[in-house]
Parts: sequence; C-alpha cells; structure tokens
Amino acid sequence: MTAMLSSWANLSGNPISVVLAVGLLTFCITRYLRSPWRKVPPGPQGLPLVGNIRELANTRWLTSFAPRDTYGEIMYLRVPGTSVLILNSLRVAADLMDRRATIYSDRPHLILASEIYTGGLELALAPYGDVWRRMRRAAHEGLNATSAKRFHPVQTKEAVVLVQDMLADGNQWDAHLRRHSASFIMSAVYDTPTILPGDASGYESVKKINDHGARIELAVLPGSNWVQIFPWMKKIPSRFAKWKRLGEYWFARDSEMFHGLLGKVRNDLATGTDNITLGATFLKQQGRSGLSDKEIDWLAGIMFVAGADTTTISLSWWVVAMIVHPDVQARAHAEIDAVVGRDRVPTFADIPHLPYVRALVKETLRWRPAFPLGMPHSTTEDDWYEGMFIPKGTICFANAKAVNHDPAVYGDDSARFRPERHLGADGQLKQGPPDTKDEGHVGYGFGRRACVGRHLANNTMAIAVAMMLWATNIRPAKDEHGKDIPVEADEFVDMELVQRPVPFKCNIEPRFPEALDMLAAERERHG
Repeated sequence: MTAMLSSWANLSGNPISVVLAVGLLTFCITRYLRSPWRKVPPGPQGLPLVGNIRELANTRWLTSFAPRDTYGEIMYLRVPGTSVLILNSLRVAADLMDRRATIYSDRPHLILASEIYTGGLELALAPYGDVWRRMRRAAHEGLNATSAKRFHPVQTKEAVVLVQDMLADGNQWDAHLRRHSASFIMSAVYDTPTILPGDASGYESVKKINDHGARIELAVLPGSNWVQIFPWMKKIPSRFAKWKRLGEYWFARDSEMFHGLLGKVRNDLATGTDNITLGATFLKQQGRSGLSDKEIDWLAGIMFVAGADTTTISLSWWVVAMIVHPDVQARAHAEIDAVVGRDRVPTFADIPHLPYVRALVKETLRWRPAFPLGMPHSTTEDDWYEGMFIPKGTICFANAKAVNHDPAVYGDDSARFRPERHLGADGQLKQGPPDTKDEGHVGYGFGRRACVGRHLANNTMAIAVAMMLWATNIRPAKDEHGKDIPVEADEFVDMELVQRPVPFKCNIEPRFPEALDMLAAERERHG
C-alpha cells in the first residue's frame, strides 16, 4: 500500500503523466460505454471458459417455452469463439431470416463437417456463395411444385408397399417407415428398384449413405471436435493430425460412393434411355447450371441424406397422433370413405378433395417438427435489431418447436394435436398464419435456406397417410391383461438435432377384408 501511494504521489507531481492517465481512463470508459457488445440480446450467464455450452447442449430445454418465458423472443448464448442466437417467435424469426435474408443466409463455418468431410459440397452445410447458389438453383428446378409431380407414381407404389408391410407386422412399424422413406428417395434420385425387407444390396447402399450422414451429424455437434474451437488447428499437416486424415479419407470414399450411385442414371442418359429421376435432371441441366460432375454427385447424395430421415420421423409422429387421438383417426377415416370409398385405393387425384387429411399432415409437421431447433444460419455482417446488437458470424437457430407451439399464433391450445386449426368455416384448408409460406408451420425453415424439397416431402406424406388411413386401423398394443398399453406423446428420444418418439408397439389391422387383395392388385399394376 505504501508503494502504491508513493507511486501515485510521484505521478501526481508530473502534470503530463496525470493528463495521460486521465485521458487513457476516459478513453477506456468511453469505449466500454459505446461498445455494441454491451447491447447483445439477453441470455443466461455462462460458465468460465465454456460459456453457455451446457445450455446449448440441452435441446429439451431449448425447444421448450422456458427460454422465451425467461429471456424473451431472442436469447443470446456464448460458447468458445462463437455467439449463438435462439429465435423464439415467428415474428422475430421472419424479420431476421426472411426479411433480412441477405445477411442471415450463411451457414456456420464448420471446419471439420463442411470443409474436410464434405469438401464444401454438401448443400445443407455449404457456405453462402457461388457453389451453393448453383446447387440450390439446380435443386429447385428439379423439386419445385410442378417438377415434383412426376414422382407421383413411385410415391403411390411405395405407399402401397408400406401399408402391406404395416399389415403384415405392425410391431415393426418404425422399420417399415424407414424402409419406405429410404426406398422412395433411392428410386426418385437414382432409379433403383423398390427396396424390400431382406434386399441386401439395396440396404447396403442405404447403410453407406446413412453412415455418411451419421459422421456429418456428429462432426456438426458443438464441442465434438477441437478444430472448431481452435481454428488454427486446420493448418496442422495431415500427417500429424489423425482427425484430419480421417476426414480427408471419408471425403474421398464418399465422393466415390456418390459417383457410383449415379452410374445407372449416367448410363441411361448415354444410351438414350428415358430417365426422370432427380439425378437425371441434374445431369441434363449440367450445361445450364455449370455444376461439375463431382458437385452433381454430391447434390444428388444430399437429397437422400436430407429427405429420408426427416420423412421417417414425421410419419412416426403421425402414428403416435393416431393412437393418442382416435377421434382424429375416425374423422379422417370418414373423409376417406366419403371421397375414395372402398372399391379402389387412394390416388393423388383424391388429395385435393381430402382437406381434413391434408390438415392432418400439416398438423403433424407443426406439432412435432423433424428438426425442433431448426437448422443453423449464420450472419455475414454485424446487425442491429430492436436496439440489440447481433455480431457478424453469429449462429442463429429459429426455434421451430417453440414457434410452432406459440399461443400468440396458434391459440391457447397450441400444444394440442388438432388438425381443425388448419381448416376454415367451410371445412376447406385455409391460408396458414403469415410468414409460414402457407404451410401452416415453420418446419421447413426460413429464408434462402428453407427446405428445397418441401413439395416432394408434402406429397410423400400426403399419399402415405391417405393410403394408411384407407386400409388400416391403428390401435394401441394390449398388455397381458388385454388392456391398452399407453403411448406417451410428450416424451421423445433426443437425437441431438432431431427428436424421435419413444419406441412402442401397436396393433395395425385392415379396416375391411378386401383391402389386402386390392393393395396386392395395385402393387402388381405398378410393377
């Protein structure tokens, strides 16, 4: 203390030193008061060094109403080297990701997942730039509302096979849904035959693609790799970094796999054989899109990765809803009987005349979105919103589950499964809430990163649901005393980015005796 007083006495005796000290102190205080970082959105206090990584890893909490109730429509989290925003309302998510899409359309800089494992060629992870724009444009041309209709025949065939599988062994309903989604996407992209149980060659291709998806999903998770926390590690030569060698190895192997899967399509085009697959569309428009062969290989591959699992999850939650809400199933059965009858199977021509069934699909996607936290966007420059500072490089999640259950948008019963909310007084589909792009939910995302395959997904869901409702009764399984085994609709298995229903068994029976023969005849007709 004596030494400090002595030092101050010496300083005070030097007017120039006093002026410099006061000036430095004033500069520091002024800079602090003017710093935009003092005005970031509210959020929980983080821990030293790791920040809010604990909160970010808790998707059950993030997708609940607790963050919004505590911190408001925007919640700010800090993790090492990164700022994260959780957008908890439709108003804010649309304001930023739709109306300011020019600066909210990038993806987080994922060094391992996007750069090394996929070489910047995975559309869902690729940075906002020339390659992404060309890939996105090609995908949109192949999957817009008009183009998606060419897949109606294969979607109908796969729906028939799905219902046959369900009726053969209802306890394996989840496996049947997985087979159905994988088989349709493989047919739509690569023109493969229907994948059936026991088809080793078909499942081998699906397994390889799913393994690729699992590797990428793991590499995306916060804290799963050190190079994301310490980007300088990217400069380490591969011979000294096993993780880098492994990533480069899988990029080469997966590039070969995706190229091989398009082999049949390329051969068909070379020999003049008609091919309407998505892979063929990408190849036919190559001159216009400017995509390289490798970029087309990866674009086709990501169509499977992005589409198969999400469709399976959505259909599995639909099964849950049918068991938990038998009144909804009964009303859907009545509409199917009135429009389709029992003398033929449903077709896509029937879908426009089935408003309740279509509302049921919308409600499933609203009630339980496949990606409850949405897919991450990233800002390309600093931004201000309602007096709050959003720094460049901030990772932004539109909290799809919380937004889809927002009472301000969907009413006080927003947590309830109720298809009627999508119907008007005339019983027909009504326009969805503003900023939901007439989907009635936000499960397909926002802005320039919104799901490019949403029309294909809606069509797949619609015909599969209509076919299952036409042919089956879905009931709870019975215990040894003959009592219904309850299915828990509010519990789920947390799979990081997705949430699946807790496994359960159920009884799936034909609604009328002729259904089985009619399904078999329809399957034979489709070949």
